[in-house]
Amino acid sequence: VGKPLLDLVVPEGVPLVAELLKGMAPGSRLDPIPIKLIGVKGPTVPLSLMGYHLPDLPGNHFFAIRLGSPANSVETLNDESRDPESGLLEKEAFAEFATQQIREAGERGETLKLTMVHTGDLDDLRARMDAEHAENAIRSMGACLQANAAGGQAAGQLDDGAYGFLHKPGLNVDKITDRVEEIFKAADPTGEGISVNTGTVDAGANDMTEADSVRVLLYTVNQFCESGGENFTMASLADNLKSMTRETTEKLAKFKVIAEQSRFDVAFQPIVALDTREIHHFEALARFGKRLDRSPYDLITFAENTGVISDFDLAMARRVLEWLVTENAKGANHVVAVNVSGQSIANTGFVAALHDLLQKFDAIRSQLMFEITESARIDDLDAANRFIQGLRAAGHEVCLDDFGAGAAALRYLHALEVDVVKIDGQYVRNAMEKQRNQAFLKAVAGLCHDLGIATIAEMIEDEPCATMLSGCGVRFGQGYMFGRPSFDVAEFQSLKTPPQTPPVKKLATLPKVQETGEVIMPDEMKTRKPTGSRRPKTPQNRW
Repeated sequence: VGKPLLDLVVPEGVPLVAELLKGMAPGSRLDPIPIKLIGVKGPTVPLSLMGYHLPDLPGNHFFAIRLGSPANSVETLNDESRDPESGLLEKEAFAEFATQQIREAGERGETLKLTMVHTGDLDDLRARMDAEHAENAIRSMGACLQANAAGGQAAGQLDDGAYGFLHKPGLNVDKITDRVEEIFKAADPTGEGISVNTGTVDAGANDMTEADSVRVLLYTVNQFCESGGENFTMASLADNLKSMTRETTEKLAKFKVIAEQSRFDVAFQPIVALDTREIHHFEALARFGKRLDRSPYDLITFAENTGVISDFDLAMARRVLEWLVTENAKGANHVVAVNVSGQSIANTGFVAALHDLLQKFDAIRSQLMFEITESARIDDLDAANRFIQGLRAAGHEVCLDDFGAGAAALRYLHALEVDVVKIDGQYVRNAMEKQRNQAFLKAVAGLCHDLGIATIAEMIEDEPCATMLSGCGVRFGQGYMFGRPSFDVAEFQSLKTPPQTPPVKKLATLPKVQETGEVIMPDEMKTRKPTGSRRPKTPQNRW
């Protein structure tokens, strides 16, 4: 009794409560926010604070506290979901929580606004202050955004100097901008501060699923962070946000239709043995024509960044399997590799759907290979390896794409048991430029050989490059020297074709996929003894 409210709040919560008090005009109401108070034995459990600024007694407030966080709280998120410096939600957590808030507001018949904040060079500002003052300034700025955000929480740190918060339409954003500038100016010993620009867009709910809404918001946030610059103005930032959101929404909808209805073409590029120049197999590459005004690379990157690549990976596998059936009926015996994103591997729904699809084409399993792309997106290497072993046990060979010479590549090679690795084209170019780089390439090829793993090199454009790679121990190659991607594999008849080989041996009992997407390996593979190689040596082995 008799203590100021701020003296009762845990230190990390003081900036937020202080900003809330500062922003409450007479007659205004404070929606429930989560706080913790200083208890006898330490911080209390999460509490809900709500209040009212008495209109007849300016400067006096009525507050009520109850046990438990507000129903729409993100208090349950761990500390990793918040930026340690600003106290705001990290980018992914912000996108998810903001989308939830937008949906709930729409169900109540309410609308919300999304404001992005771009500050000047924070590093210069930090250099002018000691660590404590810099930390307090950033924390106060975060508290200001959080205090004015929907539910006192829907504010996020998107990048260094880039922030966003969700709020009610009536909020005076100019006032918030001035307040943030005031915080930095007061903390700066020179009194200069830094510039602050904001842009606001409508954040109304749409016809997309909540998952797609999160994807659009997160992708827009990423685009906003990448496009930030010194020439931003409030008007241009707002216009950029509107166009980014609209374009992302439209592009996502179009891409989902392309994946669902297989509205793409498949081109094939040969992979050849560098010693005999025989075609070993083809890589299937997507071509979109004029369906979307982007290159195939840009579209696939967009799909990976928005989390819809799994739908496309499945559609591509289906198209290639159907093509193989047609070609087999003509007497052909092609082997084709399709790409699977590292992001798809983590999607249990995709894993289950893929195994269901492959089961329908059981007779031609050995003609379909898989290339694991975007391995940097793989967080759980053990789970990824279980996925890979499930494919191999069922008769599919697996390649690790975009392989490099760094420590990360060796970590993947140690954790992921594959049949072949494809060396990234950048390393091939580097090896052509410097003799020293060839030593790294030779070391990678030698390590793979000792592990029983074949090697493919990308971007081979001339004979000197092919000769250099052969000298380094790389056995297979891909590039314009052997053929550009084509819709008709007959164009590659000038290249030799290998004699037809028996299919890769499958296990008698195929892996089972649970509803969770986990691949359960058959007993015969669990008990298989090592042969001294990561890949079993059999007469049927094509490598």
